[in-house]
Amino acid sequence: MIVWPSLLSRFQPHTLKTKRIAMSGGILFAAVLTSASIFATGPDAEPELRLEKSWPVSVLAIEPDYLSPTFLAYGRVESNNVAKIRTDLIAEVVAVHVKEGDWVAKGDVLLTLGDKEAHLRLMQRKAELAQHTASLQSINTEFELMEQTTAHYTSMQHIAQKKLNRHEELMAQRLISQSSLDEVISQANQATIQYQSHMRKLADAPNQVASQNARIAKAEALLAQAELDLDKTTITAPFSGPVISVFVAPGDLSNLGTPLVELADASGFEVRVPIPEVHGDRFGQGENTGIVATTSTGLEIPLIRLSSQVRPGQIGVDAFFKLAVEARKPMALGRLLDLTITLPAESNVVALPVQSIYENDRIYEVRDNRLRAIIIERVGEFQTENGQYRILVRSHELSSGQKIITTQLPKAISGLLVEPA
Repeated sequence: MIVWPSLLSRFQPHTLKTKRIAMSGGILFAAVLTSASIFATGPDAEPELRLEKSWPVSVLAIEPDYLSPTFLAYGRVESNNVAKIRTDLIAEVVAVHVKEGDWVAKGDVLLTLGDKEAHLRLMQRKAELAQHTASLQSINTEFELMEQTTAHYTSMQHIAQKKLNRHEELMAQRLISQSSLDEVISQANQATIQYQSHMRKLADAPNQVASQNARIAKAEALLAQAELDLDKTTITAPFSGPVISVFVAPGDLSNLGTPLVELADASGFEVRVPIPEVHGDRFGQGENTGIVATTSTGLEIPLIRLSSQVRPGQIGVDAFFKLAVEARKPMALGRLLDLTITLPAESNVVALPVQSIYENDRIYEVRDNRLRAIIIERVGEFQTENGQYRILVRSHELSSGQKIITTQLPKAISGLLVEPA
């Protein structure tokens, strides 16, 4: 009993600072003992069970069908026949009857050129033709007279020859002088020359007639050319269509080969549409492919041909659609049109809302309230009768009655629990 007090007295703090440190340590030690006893004697906590979340989705029961895919495109109005009206006359431009943007019909007057020189040339050609015609009449008259005098020349040559024969006989009998015989020989030769000259002219008469007929034909051609040049002073539209440009004004001088007016043929109007490469295989050559384009106003225009080359900067080819243009509603060249291209119908395809498509190649089927991914091929676009936009897809895993989600889930994967609406 004497020992303990002595030991305690040895460990008791002797200063105020030491007393404070000892008191803090004791309090901390008591708190640790209390916490340990609480954890050691407290009840065990049971872990909370976490339920799997079910995602609400909308579903659509599908029915594969025979549908025509569509896609949106733009086209530019063009004409496959744009003419730059020229003239081969050098004449003053007297009047310009059209302006850029005017719609003209075939035969309408576009320009009027000065026609004074053309009238003078026409008068000259008429005079030349009349002269050659008169010359032909003279040749024919001369030919007729030559035919009538042939018998006379023949008789004269025959008489001269008989006279020569008699004088030769007399000369042989030495009844006449040599000078008399020479004179008769000269007469006979002259008669023969005249006869042969007449026969030569008579034989050449058909050639003279043919040559003069050729001159008349040439004169007629020159006259027709002069009449044509006179007609060219009035420049008319070769077809119906819009005036694209006018290059001259009254007072200008037309020149050989210089364009005067640029005109587009309305019957050649068409729409050029760049075709994306993804749809290129579905386009065929010819008019009976079943492909049509529909404008924003509901006008349907058929496919007429495809371009034979890929233009620089493009991947696919260009398609041309026939555009019927009415004069009362002219379509401006170069105008851009919003088009819906309808392709030939495809079998065994399904029309789904855009929300059903994941990453362009996948959709999800709901089976036993869980998702199952299906890889699909996008065939094209489609518009329902009430104007709703759909995507046409195809897959060998799709069949009638399957339920496809039409909701975009942020983390859609196969096996995800869903609750169909």
